[in-house]
Amino acid sequence: MAFASGIQTEIGTVGSGEIIGNVGVVSSYNSFEEGLKAGLFSKYNDGVVELIDGEADPIIAGVVKREVSSALEDAGTFKTDNTIMVDVVENGLVTVEIVSGLTINKFEPVYVYNNTDTATEDWGKATNHSTDKDSGDNDVANAVVDGYFYKEINPTTWVIRLK
Repeated sequence: MAFASGIQTEIGTVGSGEIIGNVGVVSSYNSFEEGLKAGLFSKYNDGVVELIDGEADPIIAGVVKREVSSALEDAGTFKTDNTIMVDVVENGLVTVEIVSGLTINKFEPVYVYNNTDTATEDWGKATNHSTDKDSGDNDVANAVVDGYFYKEINPTTWVIRLK
């Protein structure tokens, strides 16, 4: 990622899907579901990286990494007509989009919003809630990941550490 100066003492104001530092595990996949978005969690299903979509007990692949050469009009989404590969951060420090309206504290555990009740724009975003309410006011489990919240970048973006 590019910065205005060569000396950086703080994490800059960046969006979601950015790797922070140079230590981590990133896997590349050429089989992916169109519409994946940088900075959101994805799931792994039969060799394909897919959108989180409310499926019960998804296998979390990691956070979709931003592609610096993607088209600006695509708003961070991956399309099969303009890319052949998706990178997914499995370990390390990475920025993620969070569910709006949360109060998050450093070192709280990270969950992936995966309310199985209805389609939602929050699927794949990070949350600090292990459960959320469905339309019948029942608790629905979110997907757990081995990680914690590290630092707020802005009200919609946090750095998390994936272990």
